[in-house]
Amino acid sequence: KKIYTEAKSAKKPNNRPLFDEMIQRIENGEADGLLCWQINRLTRNPIDSGKLSWLLQQGILKSIQTIDRQYLPEDNVLLFAVETGTANQFILDLSKNVKRGIQRKLSEGWRPGAAPLGYLNDLATHTLIRDPERFNLIRKAWNLMLTGNYSVSQILDKLNNEWGFRTPKRKRIGGKPLAKSGLYALFINLFYAGVIVHKGEHYPGKHEPMITLEEYDRVQMLLGRKGRPRPKKH
Repeated sequence: KKIYTEAKSAKKPNNRPLFDEMIQRIENGEADGLLCWQINRLTRNPIDSGKLSWLLQQGILKSIQTIDRQYLPEDNVLLFAVETGTANQFILDLSKNVKRGIQRKLSEGWRPGAAPLGYLNDLATHTLIRDPERFNLIRKAWNLMLTGNYSVSQILDKLNNEWGFRTPKRKRIGGKPLAKSGLYALFINLFYAGVIVHKGEHYPGKHEPMITLEEYDRVQMLLGRKGRPRPKKH
């Protein structure tokens, strides 16, 4: 007997090495039964569902026991197909709903996901607001960059060591000085000029811009990058 615990998603086939190991051991005759919470814990895609169904039909797998029912080789295959298909459809519907929600948020002018440095997610209004602790510090970093007299490394040193900048503290990460790569990423992010970029598309944001588009383009030139041509609206 062995207990398998796997954190990887079951929505795609060939994505769970422990699941594949378990199936291989069953095919090798090392076990002929599975115990799980619900059938959707085992499979949420048609490929893995087919593997389990075929093992049941052949009698190699003699039982799948969940908290509320047992699946046996002599059961009607349609029942197993319907229940695993329901789990698969749940994932498909969830994905569509998430994409629809993201698209709606973008069209309304708000960036989905965690707020960039200098901003906070307002959970009450589902918008982005100034981070009172970091907004002005990051604007000062932009100001230094705009002078053309400071390198990214010099600005980073001032930001972390003179001004005491620390990233937002979250459960397992944050509360640390900003990395050089993080400052580079910040300086090339159009979000700070009021434009949201998502999968190559540009959307006008309703958040408070930290800089102007002209300032953004100047920084790109100072970094050795060309200012990106942008549509006026999506």
